[in-house]
Amino acid sequence: MFNCMIKIIFAYIFFIFQCFGNYVEFPKLYTRAEMKLISKNEFKQILTEASNALPLKKNFPPQKPGEVATIRHEWKDAGAALHEIAQIIKVNQHHTTSGLKFLRNCAKNRRIRTEFAAICLTHYSVFYKTHNKGKINKREFPQEVVNLSSFITD
Repeated sequence: MFNCMIKIIFAYIFFIFQCFGNYVEFPKLYTRAEMKLISKNEFKQILTEASNALPLKKNFPPQKPGEVATIRHEWKDAGAALHEIAQIIKVNQHHTTSGLKFLRNCAKNRRIRTEFAAICLTHYSVFYKTHNKGKINKREFPQEVVNLSSFITD
C-alpha cells in the first residue's frame, strides 16, 4: 500500500513538472486588447496555423496497452492554438462565424486525433451554451469525440 502511494505521488509530481516545465512556442499569445483588433487576414492565418498544428491519427498511432503515456511538445502548441481561437471568438465578434466553423470542422474531422477533436467540440459547445445559440446536433460528430467532450460540457 505504502509503495503504491509513493508511486502515485511520484507520478503526480512528474506530471506537474512535465506540464509546467515546458513552454508553448506557438501560437502568439494575444492580450484581450489585441484580440479585439485582429484583422480578418490575421485571423485566417491563425486558423491555418492551428489547422496545421493539429495531430493526425496516422502520424501518432494509438498507445499499446501498458505503454506509458507521453505528452508531446507539439501537442501543447496545438492545444494552445485551439484555446486561443476560442478566446478570440469570445472577444472579437467579427471572427465568431469563421472561428465556430473551424471548431465545428475540426470536431467532425475523423483524421484528427480524438483528443483534439474533442477539444474543438468542447470549445464549440461551450460557446453555444454561453451565448444562448441553441443546441448543437451531437449526432453529426463522431461518437468517441462526443463521449470525450461530454465530460466537460454535460
